[in-house]
Amino acid sequence: MEPVTKSSLAGQSKEGATFISHIEDTTGDAKQIPEVVNVQGNPDFIQATTNGAPLNLLSKESLQLYLILLTACLNATASGFDGSIFGSINAMNQYQAYFRKEETGSSTGIIFAIYTIGSMVGAVFTGFVCDVFGRRAGMGIGAVIIMIGAVLIRGRFVLGLGISLGTSAAPTYAIELAPLQWRGRITGYYNTFFYSGSILATGVTYATTKDTSQLSWRLPLGLQCVPPVFILLGSFSIPESPRWLCSRGKHEEAARILAKYHGAGDMRHPMVQLELREFEESIAVQKMRSWWDWRDLVKTHNACWRIAMVALMSYGSQLSGNSVLTYYLPTMYTQLGVASTDRRLLLTFANSIVSCTGAVFGSATNDKIGRRTKLWVGSFVLAILFAAVTGFSSYFEHSRAPTSHAKSLSNAGIAFIFLFGCAYSFVYTPLTPTYCAETLDNHTRATGMGIHVIMNNTANFYNTYITAVAFKAIAWKYYLVFVCLNVVYGFAWYFCGMETKGRTMEQLQEVFDAPWPPKASLQKTRSRGLQCE
Repeated sequence: MEPVTKSSLAGQSKEGATFISHIEDTTGDAKQIPEVVNVQGNPDFIQATTNGAPLNLLSKESLQLYLILLTACLNATASGFDGSIFGSINAMNQYQAYFRKEETGSSTGIIFAIYTIGSMVGAVFTGFVCDVFGRRAGMGIGAVIIMIGAVLIRGRFVLGLGISLGTSAAPTYAIELAPLQWRGRITGYYNTFFYSGSILATGVTYATTKDTSQLSWRLPLGLQCVPPVFILLGSFSIPESPRWLCSRGKHEEAARILAKYHGAGDMRHPMVQLELREFEESIAVQKMRSWWDWRDLVKTHNACWRIAMVALMSYGSQLSGNSVLTYYLPTMYTQLGVASTDRRLLLTFANSIVSCTGAVFGSATNDKIGRRTKLWVGSFVLAILFAAVTGFSSYFEHSRAPTSHAKSLSNAGIAFIFLFGCAYSFVYTPLTPTYCAETLDNHTRATGMGIHVIMNNTANFYNTYITAVAFKAIAWKYYLVFVCLNVVYGFAWYFCGMETKGRTMEQLQEVFDAPWPPKASLQKTRSRGLQCE
């Protein structure tokens, strides 16, 4: 499942022709997005890696860097915990009795949706905080706000604000501090930390549901403060982003940090000098444009195709049924005849683990399978899996008798839910940020990702509020909406989807300039030059 109001990073390695130094954050400010760095075939990069001392994965500095980047990744963990906790608590009888709430309906939808609204409002301020006070301050302030918002209803709004800030600052920090040679690995697995939070949240709620007191749901909510505590403490001990330091004129301090972690302590290391030059050039370009000016997104044939691909990915990744699993998975088990709250929460916990596995394998194969192929085949697979869940759920609308036949149908439906979560995580979790970064050029990346943020948030508002109302009104029949949408996505990706794997930014420019870009993107191109891991 793709995280709702969660953040992620994108990068290519090995077969990928371009390295995308980019962040995708459904709640953050698009102004924070770094530039694309063309690694393959880039003579400056080749010279820097050839002439400079290679990085040692097990050196003292590298081990320190792993711990530093872990602080940033904990923001994804916090997002996964906060995004998943209410789906499980909402199924608890103790919670429903205390607040006199139902598992579905308008009031439940409001509680879920207010988190998304907070994230949307928070996106307005993230750029200012991260630009003026720094990436570390962004993570620290976000952590404090998350701890303040770790309560209900009004607190959910505040929680969304904090998550928005933290998950904007954290991936920006990670991509700006990670060595150029390692960004593919580091950015490729950032998104999977969402599932570490999801696993913790669903595991804790399963453990506490046996307690009949209010502690059963109050304790999991209180534990929302744990990841932010470590983030806050870490923000005081980690170095500042070298790119942000350059933007504030602190070039010597930035060079010292880069030298320590990227250049074996040598400030004159070719890689350090290359990265400093990259930072300065991207900062200069960013100052010359306004990220909020959207006219360039639709001025030309090329630009229209690029933003169309962003729109297809934005809505395809958020409106394919994944958010139903994120927020209302226990309710889905009820519609399959699972009456026990304990068992529903246990299954929710297990599903988080399965989805995490899918995301890890999806990240590992991100550069081995074509983007277009993965997306169109994956969409049809998701449609089939959700159709199966729909069919099994329909049986229990009229018959809930505990027969052996009913139990077999229930187990089959549960298995297909697990398969759907795994398949979705395999397809969309690693591809959403990568694909959006690849289809937008340097000139429109900030504005294009701003549109991407808006599209994701509008889709997430629909997922959180409308789904609760629809479940109460039409139950399992609501699944048919996502079955049909996935079929539409499958045809859209097959006939209109752009293949971006294995192409430089210059080659993609030629593809989007073609009369029919989808056809042009399928023409094979030979990659040359250095391929960076």
